[in-house]
Order: sequence, then C-alpha cells, then structure tokens
Amino acid sequence: MRNKNKITRRDFINGVSYGLAASVAPIDFLNANNINPYKYPPALTGIRGNHPGSFDHAHRLALAGGNFFDEVIDLGETNDLIVVGAGISGLSASHFYKERTCANQKILILDNHDDFGGHAKRNEFQVNGRQMLTYGGSQSIESPSYYQEISKQLIADLGIDVQKFYSAYDFDYFKERNLRSSFYFDKKTYGQDKIVQDVPSYRYDIAYKTNTKPENIKKVVAEMPISNQAKKEFTQLFLDKTDFFPDMTLEEKYYYLENISYEDYLRKFHNVGDETIGLLHRMLWALWGVGTESIPAFGCFSDGLPGFAGLGFTEQEDDSPKPENEMYDLPAYDETIEEYMSNNETSEEPYIFHFPDGNASIARMLVRKMIPNAIPGKTMEDIVTAKADYSQLDISNQNINIRLNSTVISARNVKDGVEVIYINQGNLYKVSGKKCILACYNGIIPDLCPQLPEKQKEALQYNVKVPLVWVQVAMKNWHMFAKNGVSRAICPNSFFNNMYVDFPVSIGDYQYPQSFDEPVVFMMNHVPTRPYEGLTNREQHRKGRYDILKMSYQDYEDKLFDQLKGMFGSDFKEENIAGITINRWAHGYSYEYNSLFDNAYFGGRMPDSMDDERYPHVIGRKPFGNISIANSDAGGSAYVDAAIVQADRAVNELLS
Repeated sequence: MRNKNKITRRDFINGVSYGLAASVAPIDFLNANNINPYKYPPALTGIRGNHPGSFDHAHRLALAGGNFFDEVIDLGETNDLIVVGAGISGLSASHFYKERTCANQKILILDNHDDFGGHAKRNEFQVNGRQMLTYGGSQSIESPSYYQEISKQLIADLGIDVQKFYSAYDFDYFKERNLRSSFYFDKKTYGQDKIVQDVPSYRYDIAYKTNTKPENIKKVVAEMPISNQAKKEFTQLFLDKTDFFPDMTLEEKYYYLENISYEDYLRKFHNVGDETIGLLHRMLWALWGVGTESIPAFGCFSDGLPGFAGLGFTEQEDDSPKPENEMYDLPAYDETIEEYMSNNETSEEPYIFHFPDGNASIARMLVRKMIPNAIPGKTMEDIVTAKADYSQLDISNQNINIRLNSTVISARNVKDGVEVIYINQGNLYKVSGKKCILACYNGIIPDLCPQLPEKQKEALQYNVKVPLVWVQVAMKNWHMFAKNGVSRAICPNSFFNNMYVDFPVSIGDYQYPQSFDEPVVFMMNHVPTRPYEGLTNREQHRKGRYDILKMSYQDYEDKLFDQLKGMFGSDFKEENIAGITINRWAHGYSYEYNSLFDNAYFGGRMPDSMDDERYPHVIGRKPFGNISIANSDAGGSAYVDAAIVQADRAVNELLS
C-alpha cells in the first residue's frame, strides 16, 4: 500500500467519509466537521457531481417508496413560479419566465446539489497560489451555428460572442510543444506498457484529419504492440475502399448501417478479429455510453471510425476518405439521404467553443442575469474568474432565489396552483406556487408526481440517462506529458478509457499555462458498461449507474494512480498531484435513441422528426395542470441547445 499524501487525506474526508454519514443528515454532518457546504462548492474536491448527500433522498423516494413520515414545515412562501432543478434548462426557464412576465415575479429554484449548474459543473483548484479552472460535466457549446434561434438569442443576450473563441482557443498550442494524440497499450492486455503517438481516433480529436492520412496510418501501425494480423486488419479498415453494397442507394445503405452494430459490420464485411475489435471497442464510450457492439455502424461512421471509405457517403476530390461531422443527426432532416449528401449540410465548425470551466460559465451568466449580487461583472471575459457569493442566492427580500441542498420529493397540483415539498438539512418543507417547471431528469418525475397518467409515467421512465465519471487532476507541473509527447490518449483496455490535457483556452484574466513548469489540469473519464451480456443499451446504463455509485473515492484514486504509473512509468510522481476531483454522474447524458434497440419500440423504424408524438420523450413532456417539464431529456438530446429549447417550450406552455 502506498503512502498517502496530503491531498488524498483531504479528499478522503470530503469524499468517502462524507458519503457514510450524509445519507441521514448531510448538512449536520458537514457542519459538525467544520465544512461549510454553502461556502464555495466549486473548490470542493473528492467526489463531486452526484456527490454523497445529493441523491440519498431521491433514491429513498424512487427505490424505497418514500416513507417520509417527518412533519412537514409550511414556510408560508408563495411564488409565481417554482423550478425544480438549477441546471442550464432550469436556469434558462427561470430567466425566460422573468423576461416574459412582470419584473416583480417571485421565482424559487430548488436543487438537490450543493451547487447550481447541474451537469455544467465548475471545478476549481488552487495550485501554488494560482487558480486553475476546469469542468466536471457539460463541456462545450457544440456547433453553435446549428443551434435553434432561441438558444442563439439567449447566448447572445448573456453576452457570449462565440466568434471570440477563435482567438481564445490556441489551435497550435500542442503542436508547438510536440504534444500529440496517442494510444496507451497496457501491459496486462498487450504484454507491455507503451504509448504510440498519432494513432487515429474519432472526429473530435483536433488531429483527426492528419492522423487518418494513409502515410500516417502505415507508420503508426508498425509501432503498435499488436499481432501482424491485427496490424493488417487495422490498416485495411482505413484504406479499403470496397463498396460492399454496390446495388444499394445511399438511403438504403444508411438504413442498413443503422440496423447493424459496428462490430457486426466489421466482422461481416472486413473480416476482422477480436484483437482489432478490442482497439476500437471503447473508442466512443464517452460519446455513446456503450461499446461498439451496441452502436449502429452508421453512428460509428458519423463519429469518424474507419471501415466506410468505399460506401460513397463522403469523398474528397482526390478520392481519399473525408471525415464526416454531424451525420448522426440525419434523421432530423426532412430531405432524402441523397439530398442531404449532395447539399453537404455538415458543420465545419471546430470543437473550440469552450470556457475554461466548460458550460458552467453559461450557468453562472444566467445566475448573474437574475441575481446580480451573486456574481460580479458583465462580460464573457470577467465571468471566468468572477467568484460567486453563494450567500446571495437565497435571500427573503429578493424576487428570484436559488435554494441548494434541497431535494424535492413531491410536486402536485392544488387549487389555483402547485404545492412542492422538499428536504433540506433533514427537514421537510412545503412551499406554494402558481406554476411549476420540473427541470430535473425525467426518470424521477413519476415519483414526484404520482398523479400523472400511467402512459406519461411510462414514457418518462423509458429513456435512461448515461452514467459516466469525469476525473479532473491538477498537477503542479506537467513534465510527464512533455517527456512522453502526449496531449491526449485513448486507452482501449484500461479503466479510464480516455485521458487528455484540458483545452488550451485563455479568456479575460484567465491564461492557459505556457510552460511545463506551470500547473495544469488533465482529465480522465470512465463509462460503466456491461458489454457482451446480452443487455440493451438502457439496461447497461442502469447497471452501470450502480457500478459507479458503489465505488469509493479510494477505489477511483487507486485505479487512477495505477493507470498513470503504467502509462508514464517513473515520470509520474504522486507528489506532483495538487488535487483530484471525481465528478460522478449516475444520471449523466440525456438518453439519445439508438436504432439497434429503439427501432423495435416503433415497429421497425424511428420517426424522422424528434418532435413526433410517438417518441417517449415527447409523450413524457406534456404539461400536467400547472406543471410543465423542461430538461434536455425532454428534447431527446444531450446538448445545451436542447436544454434551452425545452426551457423555452415549458415556459410558453405555462404562459399560453
């Protein structure tokens, strides 16, 4: 057993020990240990995301049937609107409601976590007197030119100019420092610990186009510690231009590839074996939440995995394969596949629209818009380093309040309004409102509103959010990356399947480190799946959720350290770690439909329009008396755009 360093001990207090006591009275426990949960949540380390104390009461409600026999304290509060959930959707809904009604509307926002933002989680570290920022969930504004108008307008109203990211993001940062995308081959699987640079991965990698060039593929495959047969197969996946379906139209090819898994496609048409499959199996874990045995072949094509160069979907003038960007959104288009291809309606925007704390800056700007005293400043530059004053979030004499550490257990229609009951500091409280928006995740809503029609309850519980773990590690310096030439790495058979140094973004007073001697933050992610057990993707998500909840902080740290030692050897030094934050999301990404499993729900083919009344998320989001539903789940999409659009819809329903 290794010696424990200072950061480990502190994280143990905030993480593991916290979880043992928090299920009963989390706030009392924290106070007894001189930990102020309201002081400054972004700076807390240990287990964050679904942190201990944030989910216990919800699990008691959903899994044990509630049995809350404590006396309910009626606060006598009457609000015009009560919002359950302080994520981007809940905050957006509150903002829209305020803007579309009279200025003195009373709005109460309740959230079970100790911080606002939901999955847009801000993580802070102090390293050698320097503030380091990163994110524990929602990462970037993806393809903002494709956002719906209401989302574009809100972002602009908040003061975010997306064009500024082109100068804030340093495109040449890693290239100038000879840091490259890599693969980590672990000793247990491949007989040696080895890092191989420039191995092609998926389309979000900024080096994707370079790494998928034939000359690069041949070079890096020669360095990979795999069998000669696997080398041949892996190379051919990128170079083979055979059209396996010469008699099919593009549309017919598309629907065929939507109904066969990527692994089955590779085995059937490219004749690859298990070793090659193993290199690719976890490549898209962080995007889909399952392995390639459970992802449609076309989804893997759209995300940049190889094996499709000869099918005629996209080719450059030189006849070399061209990576596609947004192809998995095809069903949302009314035009035929051929028309879509010919119009080339794909996003050419790079993946750069990123604040140093991810989309937490959007949440913080929304809070600042509604409660100016809580966060100083006025611009997208000053929001980055502005420190939130959490004592200003919930004050009796202001019109909009955000009440954290408050788990809602009931929301019901009453005469002329709604009645909401929540738990805070071990006590049950009741508040009243004229209207209510449930901006929590769909799966808990039937437990909050047992009066809902059964069909709507079933629809709300159909989609299962994707569990995942984002680990942020603050380093005092990052010479180990410099010595090994690594900016990011795919780890095909390791617990953490992906690691990368944070995006090189400098905004306002926040400057990205320029020297390897300076502190840096890097990320590692884990997605719990149950491959090859005959389970649907939704069943894998459910089981994976429990897998990550039962792990302690120590479990995660042990796996993290073991993997880093394998990757970097003696270049990794435990004493160089300044902080670790484990963002655990048992209910992470909003569920996005998967044709391999969801087509059966519709009798063979999912509707093209995501607003089709047959979709469970559309059935589930129907208003219920004075209660409406807003979240990204209600849009069937795990993006900021969906969260905002659904907030807009929910507010309009209540005001119509």
